[in-house]
Amino acid sequence: MAINALQSEDMYDYFDMIRDFEVKKRKFEFDSKTDITFRIPVVLKEISENQCHQSLSDRLESLKYGKRVFTRGRDKLAVDSSIMQSWFTDPVSKTVNHISSILKEERMKDVGLIVVVGGFAESPYVQQRIKEELPGKQLLIPGEAGLAVLKGAVMFGHKPDIISSRVMDYTYGVRGWKQYDEEIHPAERKVYKHGKWRVNNIFKVFVRANEEVQVDSKLTHEANPHSTQSCIAIYRTKDRDPAFTTDFGCEQLGELVIYRDKTIPLEEQQNKTTFMFGDTELHVMCENVKTGKVETLTLDLSH
Repeated sequence: MAINALQSEDMYDYFDMIRDFEVKKRKFEFDSKTDITFRIPVVLKEISENQCHQSLSDRLESLKYGKRVFTRGRDKLAVDSSIMQSWFTDPVSKTVNHISSILKEERMKDVGLIVVVGGFAESPYVQQRIKEELPGKQLLIPGEAGLAVLKGAVMFGHKPDIISSRVMDYTYGVRGWKQYDEEIHPAERKVYKHGKWRVNNIFKVFVRANEEVQVDSKLTHEANPHSTQSCIAIYRTKDRDPAFTTDFGCEQLGELVIYRDKTIPLEEQQNKTTFMFGDTELHVMCENVKTGKVETLTLDLSH
């Protein structure tokens, strides 16, 4: 509550405090035994004391950290190194586990060098943890690692062809129908449609998570229409092998509405849906092969 009040009342002091914390976080040593001291705005101390009706020192002693977090002087907060380490433990462990799982993939078997970038990479503690838990791998931390991502984004903006391929974060596909198969599909999902028992909300995969996709690559699926108007719904999920678009974690990104020529038999108006990857956007095109009419949709993949 006190932090929220500071953020709304004195943004300058708030950002000053955040910057100080960021600097201390990046300098934290792996085997540090000394307390880490942060500067806190005097106004934050006053807000906290007014809200809690007790001094900041007394308030800190009453919390679970006890004497491991205490005030120093008028505007300093000292934190025991063990607490600082605890802040790193979970995110670093998750990072290391994620890297380990990636390195187990067949296409990564020859990888011996890991480049670590971002503000987190500047921390000696983070570097040491990765080195210890990924033995046999060489770790490279470039100068100004915290700016590497920003610089890379600027370089990509000026010259997109510096990226030759991307590893997909998600599985992408469209919602569709399949003929009902009692050995595969739950009975409660079958629907009688167009003269056959079918299953709706099937996740038709175009590309799977962790697959490498070349820049400007095109992935195309063909389908036969059953009506003069239909909707092509685009989905994504972290799951590599989704069965239905209604599965947990599936997210609809957008949809294309297709109108077909009523003067031409439906069986002659085959759809050709194409996903185009390559940059921070997904371009979806649906072409009526008979008429040549094309509907397009562009989706932002950066979030």
